[in-house]
Amino acid sequence: LKDMRIKISIILSILLLSSSFLFSQNDKKDIVLEDLIEDIAANSDEELDYSEIYDDLYYYMNNKLNLNTATEADLEKLHFLDQIQIDSILYLQKHGGFVTETDLYMLGFSQDEIETLMNFAYIGGKEEKQEFKWGDVFKWGRNEVYLRSKILFEPQKGYNIPDSIIEKNPDKSRYLGSPLKLYTRYKFHYKDYVQWGFTAEKDPGEQFFRGAQKYGFDFYSAHLQLDKINPYVKRIVVGDYEAQFGEGLTMWTGLTFGKSAIVTKVKKNPHGLRRYTSTDENNFLRGVGGIFQYGNFTLTAFGSYHKIDANISSFDSLDTDIEIRQISSIQNTGYHRTPTEIKDRHAIGETVFGGNLTFRKNNFITGLTFVDYNFSAELNKDLKPYEIYKFQGNSNFNAGWNYDFILYKFHLFGETSISQNGGLATIDGVFFSPDQRIKFVSLYRNYSPKYQALMSGALSEGSDNQNEHGIYWGMELYPYKRFKVSAYVDAYSFPWLSYRLYTPKASGYEYFTQVEYNPNYNVSMYLRFKHEIKPQNVSYEDVPIKYPADQVRWNLRYHISFQVSPTVTLRDRVEFSRYAKDGEIENGFMVFQDVKFKPKTIPLTLYFRYAMFDAPYDARIYAYENDVLYAFSVPGYFYQGFRTYVVAKYDITKSLTAWMKLSQFNYSDRTVLSKGSLNEIDGHTKTELKIELRYRF
Repeated sequence: LKDMRIKISIILSILLLSSSFLFSQNDKKDIVLEDLIEDIAANSDEELDYSEIYDDLYYYMNNKLNLNTATEADLEKLHFLDQIQIDSILYLQKHGGFVTETDLYMLGFSQDEIETLMNFAYIGGKEEKQEFKWGDVFKWGRNEVYLRSKILFEPQKGYNIPDSIIEKNPDKSRYLGSPLKLYTRYKFHYKDYVQWGFTAEKDPGEQFFRGAQKYGFDFYSAHLQLDKINPYVKRIVVGDYEAQFGEGLTMWTGLTFGKSAIVTKVKKNPHGLRRYTSTDENNFLRGVGGIFQYGNFTLTAFGSYHKIDANISSFDSLDTDIEIRQISSIQNTGYHRTPTEIKDRHAIGETVFGGNLTFRKNNFITGLTFVDYNFSAELNKDLKPYEIYKFQGNSNFNAGWNYDFILYKFHLFGETSISQNGGLATIDGVFFSPDQRIKFVSLYRNYSPKYQALMSGALSEGSDNQNEHGIYWGMELYPYKRFKVSAYVDAYSFPWLSYRLYTPKASGYEYFTQVEYNPNYNVSMYLRFKHEIKPQNVSYEDVPIKYPADQVRWNLRYHISFQVSPTVTLRDRVEFSRYAKDGEIENGFMVFQDVKFKPKTIPLTLYFRYAMFDAPYDARIYAYENDVLYAFSVPGYFYQGFRTYVVAKYDITKSLTAWMKLSQFNYSDRTVLSKGSLNEIDGHTKTELKIELRYRF
């Protein structure tokens, strides 16, 4: 049956490929957004919130950016542009401006890049700058309110612990709240001058207006952001916000990019300070900050205090009767469902303050960043051998220097940082594009095992910017019209021990190749191969010592998207995976058919997917899914079965829009899911329903 499915999938893709040349125009807006999020998520096992990216691109999908008036900050929000492309657009603005799309080609943009960009931008006149008036804020500002709920239909073990057991053990691990997930968001913006809003979320299993959550939602976030207040005050943020500087080595909160299919997009585009709208309950600051400018200098200052989750252990001092509180671990899941998770909720205070001073002149940028952290209790973790360089104590600081300049067609950038214990880390890169047909990037990183950065986001193979040496090479090539070849190689090593690797100086590498072919504006397809060799511990019952062995992963994917009529769009994918370790080999596959239906006569959009998969957990495959607005699904396909979902979007009125998503995993090789955990389901299906409303006024 498995072999038959694979053959059918391949034949189906070939037939669709051969027929795709017959059809008409395809809108690339949604494709760019979906591919970007999928590429980021493919390198992470975590469920991340991509609302920051979605906010930026979704806004310009509906409010195109004028290339003759766009600022550098505006262009950075188009996350697929590199710094040389941004600088070339700004250069032409100052020297005559854009007249036609041909000007982009003369700047070094390929035809494919131009087509992608023009889905989010246009070439207009050099409009006069409009004067800001507070009276216009409330007159012309836009409000949006979002309400969303999600429910899993199958009962999970954590919600069904018998009362008799709870009476004997009140601290028994269980979910104290309902399985309903709730989300609400309000946002206001007036052009690019004023933005405010709030976000609130309750995760499944968390209480609501009772118990530990007497005030309703488990997580609340609010912000106010004012821009372009006067020539000297560029931005003020109050409430929850992000702080991003340099290459992310000293200070970076919020979502960060790693290796992706946009192989030359490895340089960071920091926003300085920016409002926070995500539901991630950890990766943000809460307080006030400002960005000030005088001549070529920009000064950023910020301060933050909020409580974070931690596991606390207390003991009495030998010298006094004072109880001493220590942190055994910091929790970052954001879940507060069980008695233990509630006990750890907001257990300690975190104080952060810092700043950045940047000098900018023409194509030269350099900056200094400082950040200081203090906790209300001391982190005193029982360290394993591989953790001896991890942060301990109740305070830390980082200081860093970053640079960024363009010399002819070379773009050089980097950052060097030091932590309180003297640990050093550096990352340096160069981007080179001799013409519009080829781009190169190289990135070197050297993170000492001693370097400790509590809020960093520079490129790395590990989960933090510590204990890693590596060099990355990336290339984009346009050998023929409508063809694009992307490739990268990343070689790295770990000077000291690391998680699940108890040998120093172990090394690995990863390479990626993708060939895209767009025969016309109607059709897009690509063939992708990714291969990684990474060391990891292995052990045997009769051998007490663990030793490293290479774990090998590779994925081969073919994907095609095209529009068969003005109302119907199809997407097809077939993907194979392999995982090998210490002589054991596991193979997997996944194939899906997507259909998008958007009739002309009614304000309705429908998405449908049918996917089949057969893959062991270690050979799992990830695939992006359409979802309700500001919800993001990139599930892992593993075990054996099929998955279906349908998403419906309907514009009830001009101001009111509704979304609904019904999805189900159906497994054919097991009768119990998530066995042994609180999420255990006695059955072979997992069915979810999401409903969302948006009201704009």
